[in-house]
Amino acid sequence: MKLFTYETWGVPRAGFDPSYNFVRSHFVSPVVLACVRGLLSIYCFTTIITCYTWLANETATIKLKDVNIGSYTIQQGNAAIGQSFSFFTYLTFWSLGFYFLVSSVHTFMYAFRQRTWLHTWPKSLQLLHSMYYSTMTSFPFLVTIVFWGTMNSGWPAGRFEQWINISVHGLNSVFATTEIILSATEPQPWHHLSVVLGVLSIYLGLSYLTRYTQGFYVYEWMNPAHGNASIVLHVLGYAGGMIALFVLARYAIMARNMLARRLQGPEEMEYGEKGIQLEDDRSDTWSAKVGVVKPTPMRVQKKPEIVVSEV
Repeated sequence: MKLFTYETWGVPRAGFDPSYNFVRSHFVSPVVLACVRGLLSIYCFTTIITCYTWLANETATIKLKDVNIGSYTIQQGNAAIGQSFSFFTYLTFWSLGFYFLVSSVHTFMYAFRQRTWLHTWPKSLQLLHSMYYSTMTSFPFLVTIVFWGTMNSGWPAGRFEQWINISVHGLNSVFATTEIILSATEPQPWHHLSVVLGVLSIYLGLSYLTRYTQGFYVYEWMNPAHGNASIVLHVLGYAGGMIALFVLARYAIMARNMLARRLQGPEEMEYGEKGIQLEDDRSDTWSAKVGVVKPTPMRVQKKPEIVVSEV
């Protein structure tokens, strides 16, 4: 198998997502899935707007620490609005908002018209959407575990600080879990793990670029004053944690699909396309069994009718 092909990275030769798994759910109707995604997008953007509005006039007090760094206090005012674009936490929360916005639009289109823009896009954009999904079902968990496990230094006194911490460091993982449970996607291709780790590497460079251009370390563990060994260990620890979270998310999706098969029966799970190459590996002849989903009316949404044809 060639490494740099669309098939390898999750866009098969037969076409991107032939079963519309990105806009379907095993457990709820497309309309419900679209509404859930839309509400999560609204909450993400409402949270960000409220946060920035509050910081424009007030000052937040946050106590942090790290594995080898004692508790310290930072004050965040209106300058923190611009600085937030250097924090992995806020970049992830912004990304969640846009992911749910885009996916909800596609899902609403599928619910009402049985087609989407996503499935007519060029393969490059379809691949990017698939990678986007892989990051949004992995990064939020890293943010939550790192913050509550190593960085949080006590429950803040202010109501704003309490709410924003719960939103960007807690509900983010709830949103990612909701997406994993409700969507009907196939497990992320293993190659997407390199994308996830690549984004983390790029972010590390962005953090030090922030230090060079704005004069502050995004996270205190990045400061060489605490020792270069500490930086290396943090990087390796976060990379290892990211690998573990990607694997867990992938197998959680597999477990969800297995559960759906048991609940719905094998006939109802014949979505997709299975291609079998004839003769030998050099043959260009393919035989395919295609399951075409005919969506039922929105108000029924019980058992979609499937027409099977031989190609």
